[in-house]
Amino acid sequence: MTSMNEIEARVPFFSIVIPTFNRSRLVTYAVDSILKQTFGDFEIVVCDNCSTDDTGAVVGRIRDPRVRYVRTPAHWVIADSWEFARSQANGRFLVMLSDDDALVPGALAAFEREIKRHHADFLFCGVAEYRDLSFPGPGRNTLTCPPFSGDSRVVPTEEFLQPLFAFKGRFNMHPSAFVFAREVAELVAVRCGRFFQTNGVEYCAWTLAAGVAKSIVYIDMPLCICGRTGASWGSNLALANPGQERIEQFIADVDRRHKYAPLTNFTMSNLWGEGVLTAKNLLPTEFAAYEFDEAQYLRASMRELCGRRALGVNVAREITELETYAAQWPSLAGELASLTECRAASAGRVRSVLARLGGRALRSRLAAFRNARKVRRGEVRSGFDVKGDDFGFRGIVGCADFLAAVVARAR
Repeated sequence: MTSMNEIEARVPFFSIVIPTFNRSRLVTYAVDSILKQTFGDFEIVVCDNCSTDDTGAVVGRIRDPRVRYVRTPAHWVIADSWEFARSQANGRFLVMLSDDDALVPGALAAFEREIKRHHADFLFCGVAEYRDLSFPGPGRNTLTCPPFSGDSRVVPTEEFLQPLFAFKGRFNMHPSAFVFAREVAELVAVRCGRFFQTNGVEYCAWTLAAGVAKSIVYIDMPLCICGRTGASWGSNLALANPGQERIEQFIADVDRRHKYAPLTNFTMSNLWGEGVLTAKNLLPTEFAAYEFDEAQYLRASMRELCGRRALGVNVAREITELETYAAQWPSLAGELASLTECRAASAGRVRSVLARLGGRALRSRLAAFRNARKVRRGEVRSGFDVKGDDFGFRGIVGCADFLAAVVARAR
């Protein structure tokens, strides 16, 4: 007869859940970054949202018993796909790792240590960024690491939530940087019907999780790497202009309905707004003290739309919608109109200055030289930006190994 201790022993400490769709080239890198972890008590669940490429075959060739492949019954919108993926996990703690991202080799060990140290049930870490060779813009094969202290601490619930509702980013909300107890997700699901609710999965789910978690911990180290690739949402919808047809392909999996956000545009600001407003309506008691700052939401949305316009994306309809909605506050409407004019003029001045200085190439070479020298000296806690060609890495997994080594020397 099997004892309860034997049953519990088969439950992995971590479940690394990787939702994916038609990105077989990328998903293997995400898996590789987990298989290189120094902490080995985990399972990897690759959840395929009915890909039409060779994702199933590619994952099937990975010969490690900790890797499991599942497939959604149909091709679903993002939130539905992520909720199904979460339901397939058996671990005590879950990581929802995007298929274009990676964790540095010591990430799970660091999370496990802080979970036990603080009895934490909701944790997150710093995020670095890697632009791979397919990135649709300048700076390919480069790593950008933000400043970090190397410390960890318990974060009061208010400190996490207040900036979200005030629309002032306090922490990086990238999904791959978060770890949550399965009990937290199940509690949210019981009370709200499900854990992942909206297109911007992180903005609603992490808000809900923080509202019910007993101990929130932040590790101020770059343990997660956000991958910027030619197939990545963020690269194409915020940092580049892939063309209208390609943009439509990227957002084909989103739910076009907006329950609470006043605008309908597809920007990170609107995903943020829809997420926290949905959370507030689902758990009104927990979030009664937090007021949604609509003016800041509109400012952030306008800045993002102006940035897209500067890249050549046609956002005229979205800007008109925002200006029409903001007309009910005359002072704010005037501020937003000035913002669009200033950003357009600023973009022109920047292009003129770059032309006089010899363009981006000279500036890029000078910055790369300074950053490479800083990294070689071990002066990395203030942040850095380096090229893989200068340090011998090529690809996100090699980048993760390099980052881990650099951070370790800086401790």
